[in-house]
Amino acid sequence: MAGTVAQFHERFQQLAAGLHGSREPVALVSHLLSGLQTLIHSDYNSWKEITLQGHPQVTGVFSPHNSTAASLLPVFQRHVEDHPICNYWRRSGKHGGAFSWSDVVASRSEFESLALYEEFYRPLGVHHQLMVALEARPSHLIYFALNRSRGPFTEQERQLLTALQPHASQALQQLRELHRLRSTLASFETLVNNLNQGVVCLSAHNRISWASKRARSFLQTYWRSSPGTVCLPDALLAWLLKNLKTAGTGGAVRGPLIIRSQTSRLFVRLLVEKNERYLLLEEVAMQSTFEEFKQFGLTDREAEVLGWVAQGKSNEDAAAILKVCSQTVKKHLERIYSALGVTNRTEAALKAHDILRRSRER
Repeated sequence: MAGTVAQFHERFQQLAAGLHGSREPVALVSHLLSGLQTLIHSDYNSWKEITLQGHPQVTGVFSPHNSTAASLLPVFQRHVEDHPICNYWRRSGKHGGAFSWSDVVASRSEFESLALYEEFYRPLGVHHQLMVALEARPSHLIYFALNRSRGPFTEQERQLLTALQPHASQALQQLRELHRLRSTLASFETLVNNLNQGVVCLSAHNRISWASKRARSFLQTYWRSSPGTVCLPDALLAWLLKNLKTAGTGGAVRGPLIIRSQTSRLFVRLLVEKNERYLLLEEVAMQSTFEEFKQFGLTDREAEVLGWVAQGKSNEDAAAILKVCSQTVKKHLERIYSALGVTNRTEAALKAHDILRRSRER
């Protein structure tokens, strides 16, 4: 290992920090293998992932690229089940620290008698190797190795790889969790973008941290917001701040914000879950008249109430739309139930949908 102690320590810290900063598997492997070359002399370094369920499968990366090693990978795959270090990891479940061949075989001659050595390591001129496992299960192994033709690895070099192991292992786990979260987020976005509602996720400072496509469309249509804006429209922000005072730490805020256009109305609801804040946006097409419902003797206002109930609106929503109190809506519903011959809002909504369907079929 070349350089001063201070320089060596700095390179080690840079290598470890770079591992934790990797966001893609290829970048992690490349950074690890190339970074090791600045710390420990080797002919080449390698990364292998081995699946041992059924027919063994081996993938490998070599740094610097070694065309001979790459071409001999099928040979390694054919004899991998005879690899003494891999078998030790699989049987014992112990893979802490760096391993050399001498750690698991009685003598060097015993290892060199293996077909694995004769057909894979000897043609590559590899006579000394240090291996570090990042994952060791009976069916799956992931490890990286340093390979030399001359000069055994020192105890100091072994200790260095042992110190690097937890950093590399944690970085690999972080990448897997990142991949899982990306997959979950992609599924969530697909689900949300297929809903009739728009969803806006807010930051702690009430800025837009993420919004579904439908929500972005609503913001542009009703407030003429820029497509990629992170700021809420002033009127929407003012409503949000007012309602946050009464929202507490959980639940939906009663009483939506209603924005009207000539052909539709947009309902905005605030949902607070501890430190998370969401805006749910739903557009409802306007119906200029509910004439079909008057055949049952309903007044204009009662027909409107039934129309909004049929669209799934609560008493509070209908009251906000009609600019009356919820108690008034409740009284209208009692009259509507009697006129339609039903006993609750669900039956009333079903009856209303049936009326509208028969009206369209005429």
